[in-house]
Amino acid sequence: MRNRYFALVAVFALLAGCSSEKGDSPEDGVEGTFRLHSFLQDGMVIQQNQPFRLWGKASAAHVKITAKPSWTRQEYTCKADASGTWVLEIPVPAAPSDGAPQSIRLSTPLQTTSLRDLLIGEVWVLGGQSNMAFALGQALDAPAEIGAANYPGIRFFTVQPSNEARPIFDWREEMPEPYGKWYSTSPATAGAQSAVGYYFGLMLHRELGVPVGLVNTSYGGATAQAYTPLEALKADSRLKTTFVDPYAANPNMDVLVRPAELYNSMVHPLLPLSARGVVWYQGEGNWGNYDIYPLLMKTLVGEWRRNFANERMPFYYVQIAPWGFGQNTASQEWFYTQGVHIGYAYMREAQALTREQVSNSGMAVTMDVGDPDDIHPTNKRPVGERLARLALNQTYGRSEVACLGPRYNSLKVENGVVKLLFDNADGLKTNDGQAPKHFYLAATAGRSHRFYPAAAEIHGSEVWLTCPDVVTASTAAADVAVRYAFLLYPTTNLENGAGLPAEPFRTDSWSTDISYVY
Repeated sequence: MRNRYFALVAVFALLAGCSSEKGDSPEDGVEGTFRLHSFLQDGMVIQQNQPFRLWGKASAAHVKITAKPSWTRQEYTCKADASGTWVLEIPVPAAPSDGAPQSIRLSTPLQTTSLRDLLIGEVWVLGGQSNMAFALGQALDAPAEIGAANYPGIRFFTVQPSNEARPIFDWREEMPEPYGKWYSTSPATAGAQSAVGYYFGLMLHRELGVPVGLVNTSYGGATAQAYTPLEALKADSRLKTTFVDPYAANPNMDVLVRPAELYNSMVHPLLPLSARGVVWYQGEGNWGNYDIYPLLMKTLVGEWRRNFANERMPFYYVQIAPWGFGQNTASQEWFYTQGVHIGYAYMREAQALTREQVSNSGMAVTMDVGDPDDIHPTNKRPVGERLARLALNQTYGRSEVACLGPRYNSLKVENGVVKLLFDNADGLKTNDGQAPKHFYLAATAGRSHRFYPAAAEIHGSEVWLTCPDVVTASTAAADVAVRYAFLLYPTTNLENGAGLPAEPFRTDSWSTDISYVY
């Protein structure tokens, strides 16, 4: 905590050295040269209606740097600190209606450089593991999608996967293509960018009519603790015991589970960045820690918001999709397993609980578009668009854009029928015209809990379940437990009129002595 405090004090001290040209005497500062942080490049997107921070290193302490943006007559200055680090903050207006490129000239008496072809619009940080890193070139219908991807107003920057034991200021070496460079989306470049990010950005670009910048910090196989600052993990006894202590005992553990090391190398260098929010696709790497995952994610999000200096930064994420762990997915025994791998279902529940603990967040459900035989489903368009729906509705105030699927509210039992009431259920239907799948009922009495498949019918915003093995005319609501799609890899068909799938759920709190009758 102490290290983070002093780091933030240093940032604000640097910003305190910034000013407009008015009131600055010519004698302020010393002559010298400067270097921009490697993230700051021609062709990047700048977040509208938020201060834009330029940052880097100077050749000496107290070098005075002046910036002149093309969108104003005002000049802005700052002086490097004792270590030569400098941060210069510039007000940014709304995106121009014509989308015209902008520029910023930076100078000292000994050096002048410019950033050109800058677009003002919306900037989002992408994070997570391989399903976020998954490139458009690997996605469903990739040749056609890439051929149509001619959107110069959508630009992307991908951080090369790497790890560091301590936070770094900038990347030490130039990254190989397609990393470390701002690209404009075209058929020549689109295949290399995140597929989820592309579809997310495309929907925002079309709906908002402004440029969109996507900064991808994902790393295949990564865990959430690897993206969480070490001091924050140490500050909580449960997180420390679960993640930090094992690392201290075994510093050579897999890079992807080492606490903080991906944050140090892939996120920390970007902290001065002004961005609208974060979209996140991760969880597969933490299913074994589902019981502590909401706390871990609450800590991660809180730290990112604090360190990006945006306490209300939106954070939208994807619930992990159905997956059969490479086993025979046609096997009913495996489909209904309650062995250790059922933690995958509990992980989805943990992700839903995360939404309740993290303000200004939202979860995109993917139970209908997964692939039980592949942890990397190729149908990424619905995933990106569902994240975009959350952003449009909750961040940009587009209340007419539906962003939530049916969510269990309550149940009642009448004459042997269990009646489930759902929120967000206007136009409740199935995507294949068949009866809703994957509903199961169990009696609450006894210590051994056996779930039976239930026949399901849609009635308005309700789903009615019948199961003579569990529910009779005398059954009360307290006598029955319901589970929906609470299994390893059920592909669901229940959705609302907007085509958004129902969330998996359970009404019980059992964790042992559970079985399914099939």
